[in-house]
Amino acid sequence: MKRLFWTLDKFGNEVIRDLEKENEDFSIEEYNHGKFDGNNFIWYEMFGMHLMDANGCDYERKGCYIKEGDVVVDIGASIGIFAHRAELRGASKVICFEPFIPSYNCLVKNLGPKSEAFRLGVGGENKFQDFAVHTDYTHIGGVFSMDKKDNFYDKEIIQKYTTFTININTIFDEVLTDRIDFLKIDVEGGEEEIINNITDENLQKLRCFSAEFHKTNDDFDNFQQQFLDRMDRLGFNYFTLYHGTDVSAYLRTISCWKK
Repeated sequence: MKRLFWTLDKFGNEVIRDLEKENEDFSIEEYNHGKFDGNNFIWYEMFGMHLMDANGCDYERKGCYIKEGDVVVDIGASIGIFAHRAELRGASKVICFEPFIPSYNCLVKNLGPKSEAFRLGVGGENKFQDFAVHTDYTHIGGVFSMDKKDNFYDKEIIQKYTTFTININTIFDEVLTDRIDFLKIDVEGGEEEIINNITDENLQKLRCFSAEFHKTNDDFDNFQQQFLDRMDRLGFNYFTLYHGTDVSAYLRTISCWKK
């Protein structure tokens, strides 16, 4: 399905682009040299990633993938590229959460017929939080909670908004959906709070769990292993991709699927 997408340029202006066409000659090397921006990188993550058994998407790997008819929840939806992929993969419903207003405004315009969006953060409790973007607005995949600002001490914060955050377990309430098959999380360091608060009962309702993990403290590897041990106990297989040269890499993708 050929589609154009609303994106943000580095100044925060909404611009409609053909990301699929732009990414025909995408490479990480040229991205690092400035030929491509964050919008292109997100498209690559969702449609061009084949590293370590990924089926084109960093969030679908090995036994963790979207099936026809799945209900998908996307926490940290940005402008909606993963939601678009989920629909193409046959999801019957995609529920998106994005707290940052400029990204959310693009998300709403980009939604497919089976998707819906909420301008909410997701965490461990119901409260108001400040969310920010650093460097320029093309870093739409890097919106973070100001509670995690110490992780971005070397970045220039260019804008922040106050948004309501809901407890992760609220999403499993039948008010939003009677089931969740595939849960994707990308919240720039906020995943630890979400995971520490989600109940075993709700994790067991999932078929697949996929998340970006950021090593934000010295004890993070222990947290990660405790979570994976927990998922094993709950009946999931798992795989960790370290985006770097070794297991000390700052960024990881965790994929879990029912045994």
